[in-house]
Amino acid sequence: MIVIPYTILPGKPKPVHLPFARIKLNYKKTHKMTPVPVTALIDSGADVCFCNDMIGTWLGIKFKKDGSEKQFRTANKTKFNAIPFTVTLIAYGKTYDCKFYFTDVLPRHTPIILGQVGFFDHFKITFDYSKNEITLI
Repeated sequence: MIVIPYTILPGKPKPVHLPFARIKLNYKKTHKMTPVPVTALIDSGADVCFCNDMIGTWLGIKFKKDGSEKQFRTANKTKFNAIPFTVTLIAYGKTYDCKFYFTDVLPRHTPIILGQVGFFDHFKITFDYSKNEITLI
């Protein structure tokens, strides 16, 4: 069992508690891995996993507009496009291939979003706001 504390950021009228995890990504075709763990938002509202395309470029992924782009819609109904690539996800003792959708619209402080397919289907996740912690089994 892994226990991750919520990241608490200042906010008004009260602080904001965010479920961030630290992960690494590896792209097998180039053998490149993120050199340090990257902050990722654990998002139960995301259907799939997303990653900022700058991380993908660093990993050596060659993005082409070849029709593989898929359109998504955010919670506030904003549309955006993302390109799927399978990378290796390394997180909390597990290493597995995971499809990420790479896009240029993710905010700088949240370059990776871990969603239902790709993260939640590999862990049992409990959000305990009262204890300020997330548990992964």
